[in-house]
Amino acid sequence: MRKYKGITFAEGITMPFADFKEQYSDLEIFKNIPEQLRDSELKKAHHIATKNGNIKASTKISEENRNE
Repeated sequence: MRKYKGITFAEGITMPFADFKEQYSDLEIFKNIPEQLRDSELKKAHHIATKNGNIKASTKISEENRNE
């Protein structure tokens, strides 16, 4: 399942970010986010909903890249 902060997205969502923002920005979860951070959070949710990606909390250098 594709989930983001309590929102469960249907499988196979394929919409541009502008349409996603228009449809989901009125949800309470996004309304409670300060305006300057809202687009960033909407982009994270869009990525999860459309790409089934998971937003990583931190980045870590892999052993392969570290040894180069």
